[in-house]
Amino acid sequence: MARPEYDVALYGATGFTGKLIAQYLASHPQSPRVILAGRNKSKLELVREQLRGITKDRLQAITLMEATLNDPQSIKTLASSAKVLINAVGPYTLHGGVQVAQAVAEVGGSYLDLTGETAVYAEMVEKVEPIAKQTNAIIVPSAGFDSLPFDLTTFLAVEEVKKVAGLEAEIGTVLLGYSLKAGMSGGTLGSAVAISEGPEALRYTKPYWLSPIQGKQQLRLTLPYYVPQFNAYGANAIITPHNTRVVNRTWGLLEQAKVPVRYGTSFRYNEARVNTSYLQALFSTVFLTLFALLLEYFRIIRFMAVKLLPPGQGPSLEQQLNGYLEVRTLASSRDGKVKGLVTFKTKGDPGYLKTAAFISEAALAIAFNAELLTPLAQQGGVVTPATLGALILRERLTKFAGVVIHARDVTEMRNLHDI
Repeated sequence: MARPEYDVALYGATGFTGKLIAQYLASHPQSPRVILAGRNKSKLELVREQLRGITKDRLQAITLMEATLNDPQSIKTLASSAKVLINAVGPYTLHGGVQVAQAVAEVGGSYLDLTGETAVYAEMVEKVEPIAKQTNAIIVPSAGFDSLPFDLTTFLAVEEVKKVAGLEAEIGTVLLGYSLKAGMSGGTLGSAVAISEGPEALRYTKPYWLSPIQGKQQLRLTLPYYVPQFNAYGANAIITPHNTRVVNRTWGLLEQAKVPVRYGTSFRYNEARVNTSYLQALFSTVFLTLFALLLEYFRIIRFMAVKLLPPGQGPSLEQQLNGYLEVRTLASSRDGKVKGLVTFKTKGDPGYLKTAAFISEAALAIAFNAELLTPLAQQGGVVTPATLGALILRERLTKFAGVVIHARDVTEMRNLHDI
């Protein structure tokens, strides 16, 4: 296979999130060679013209390419032209996410997307991974807000425990709490609707749906519970089932590979969005349950949801700039004697502005730092953000994406929320 001329191909550059990714890549200080791709070249030209804060030469260096699933060869040509393809065309159930990933795998390229649709992810594992292992293609679904911060901080918190307790130490529980301010776009709402069309995707079941091996964790919708690192009560969120499955895929891949950084058979992952009070957390839990049930069982609700916020619409740039994400992930050794805490903080809407940064930096890690990826990733297959390369992702996110990440031993600390 000839060496690709470009670093990153962005498929779906004209969508709401696609435009944000295009802007991030175009203004990146490492000046990656970029292709903007989609069905309509005139719309792609408009996206390129609207890019802000870049030189004329940089603008002209951004290439446009028409590609559509109606012409599978155009997807393969696109995938062959760049080291990495970012697929920003969701919902992935409706817009052929598996087919795009398969086309990339067949040419031995690398693929990333933003899916929060577990059924799509599982289909990639089933259909695309065997091809990817043969061609050494790297496939990374869920490389945005769903589920990079959750998967990455879990890995780093486990690593912190092992620094103190030793590499052979088994992990007991990981409790991840997070606080955020974020908006909603038509694409996200469309994805939620698409997810609800499939059985069990939104339900609190099948925690090992994506894992190559099965564990003993139960995934249940719970009442609010105390999150000590925030000194607040937390509740489950609509993304909790999918994040849990991605984190457990990391667990399964590491266990299967028998690497020193594996989490151990006692590992259990819990996740909660923190609230200002127990009552607010309880209301959040009730609302989540009703919303998920309505989406799953009533077609008219799904229809109205899409009509309320059509694809292509979303929060304004000002609203996105006012967003934030703070994740605090607490890992404990199985015997409870050692605890590690990782904090992950960033300004900007995590679902849009920062998702563009997350997936872009994961893509650029493949394009520019391939030698620093994990052996698991380098041999090809469907990998998670953590098993792609947690250390290089941490480095790139802190250097380029405005993310502040700290890891520390908190075994002797009583008031974790004071950090």
